[in-house]
Formats: sequence, C-alpha cells, structure tokens
Amino acid sequence: MKGLQWHQQRIILLVLLIVIDVTIAFIPGGGNTQKALLTTSYNVNRSIRKSTNTFVLATAIASQGDLEITGGPETKSFNPGPMVTFGSSGLKLNIYGAYYGFVSIGLGFAWYAGLVICQLGRFLTRSKVDKMLRVPVSISHIWGYAVMKLTGNFPKISGRENLEGLFKNEDGSKRGAMFVANHCSWMDIPFVVLAMGWRNYKMVAKKELLKVPILSKSISVGGHITIDRSNRASQLATFKKGISWLEQGACLVTFPEGTRSKTGRMGPFKKGAFKMAQRVKSPIIPLSIKYAHLINPPDTVFPWRPGQSIPIEIIIGKPIETEGKSDDELVEQVVAEMVNNLPDCQKPLVGTPISS
Repeated sequence: MKGLQWHQQRIILLVLLIVIDVTIAFIPGGGNTQKALLTTSYNVNRSIRKSTNTFVLATAIASQGDLEITGGPETKSFNPGPMVTFGSSGLKLNIYGAYYGFVSIGLGFAWYAGLVICQLGRFLTRSKVDKMLRVPVSISHIWGYAVMKLTGNFPKISGRENLEGLFKNEDGSKRGAMFVANHCSWMDIPFVVLAMGWRNYKMVAKKELLKVPILSKSISVGGHITIDRSNRASQLATFKKGISWLEQGACLVTFPEGTRSKTGRMGPFKKGAFKMAQRVKSPIIPLSIKYAHLINPPDTVFPWRPGQSIPIEIIIGKPIETEGKSDDELVEQVVAEMVNNLPDCQKPLVGTPISS
C-alpha cells in the first residue's frame, strides 16, 4: 500500500475485511474464525485511527431509569469492530452493516422492478385487477423475508396462536385488524411484517418516508397510508383511508409512539391510530419487539450485528376488542399487554404518561 494516503489504505482494508468476513460467515464452523477476524480487524483499525470503538450498551441503558437490569443481552458488552463515521451526521457503519446494506440494496433493485411491473399492470387494466393491492405488498414481503434470512436477522416469533380465527366475521367475510408495535429501530418494519405473516396489510407511515428511495415506491404502489402530523387535512384523509381499508378486510400497521425511541424504552402513545379501529370495531393486536435497539442504534446507518445473535424476539399479544371501550381504557389495555411482554430495559420509565 506504499504511496497511498492513510484514508485510501483504510478503505481498501475495510473492503478486504468485508469480503473475508462474509465468506467466513458462510463456512460451517466459521463462527469462531469470524469472531477472531473482527477482533483482529478492530486492532488493525485502532492502529490506524488510534481510537477505540468498543461500546457497552448496558451502561447507557441502565442509567436511563429506575428498573432493575436482570442480566439480559443489554448487559453484555459488544465490540462492533472497525467503524466508518459519515460527516456531520455522525452516522456509523461497520463491516456487518456494510454487508447488510449490500444485501438489502442489491435485492432492492429487484424489489423496485417488481413494484414498477405492478404499477404498469394496474395502469393497463385500469386498476380492475388486484383492487386490494395485495401483489405489491407480497413483493415487499418477499424482499423483507429474503433480506432477513440472508443477513441473519430473522426474529423469533411467539404467540401466533393468538391470531387463530381472528380475521373472519361470523358471516365468513374478511375482518380487518390493527397491529401496533413499539418502535426503537428501522428494523421494526420488517420485523412486524414477518410477525404478521402473508396477510394483506397497509402501513400508516409519516410522510417523510416518501423521500427514501425504493421504500417510497413501495408505499405508493402498495396503497400504504402516509400522514403529515402538522396538517389537519392530512390527518383526516389518513383517518378515512384507514377506516376504508379495515372495512375491506385489510390489516393496518402502526407504531403509536409516533417516532423511534432513542433509548429502546417505550414512550407515550398517540390515540389517533386506535380511533380508526374503534370506528369499525376492529381488534387491536399488540406486538412487543424485544432488543431491536441493540442491533440498530439511532446513530448507525444499518444494523451493526445480526439480530439472531441476541436473539430478537417478537411477541404477539392477545387481541384486544375495541367495541364499547373508551379511548383511555383501550390505550391502557394495549400498553399493559405490550409492556408485559417487554424486557426491563425497554419498559417505560416511572412517570412516563401512557398517551399524549
């Protein structure tokens, strides 16, 4: 590497490490070698940067609240290996994150192509085919399934028995339902979709996601609902679209906290999502996502370690019927069910309001 600048040397070194690391990851019994490689690469990078990138997440989490930490994954130190920091944003990327980005973006081109074909098909048939927009949702599901499998992020899913017989009315027609989950990482969306299975769903998402390449195409072609929280007209339009989808038997997915938690702890809920379910008497299904904040912290571009190394778990709670319940009663029951299935490090702090 004689004649190259130090940053050029570092880039070349990182590329080589990515290739070697990914290759070892797929060799039977390569786990120990991979671990040793990460340790070695960390030491090499340290000699270049003369700084350390070891993070002990438990310290930051435990200092946030009054709940006792009971020896779970959050108490264990984690060395992410060599990290690249991007400009003023401060976002970080390590070897595993680069691999995840390569897989997700690479498969994203096929995902985008499938969505364009769906869009063209609806144009040619004047939207008379696939009126419930199930095909583009299935294409997105296939992309998420493939990425989670190839990157070691497929979560453990518990409580599927709680969904049996829930999606049909007494007359045999389809019954819509609302899935709600805690939100502490970008990985929550594919995690929730995998927990739902191959059902037709519509996400309730903030309008800012329309700026994200490929994802914006998925939102528009799949009939998902975007909301501008600062615009009353947008909120009303979202409410009407959500009710319409539920009445047609589709499921809605929303994160009632309204934003990602920076600490992993669940925050106050917004009541708007529950009102849609109340209007059409659809059940609410609480989903508790455990430890997603440990694999995809707020300051990382992509996950910095595979979810199966923890492992990530999604617990499907017992459905909560909405008929005959006040807003406060409904929110309290949903929050109680979700919190009951979360680890101590993700439970709300004492004094946190239930809703805002």
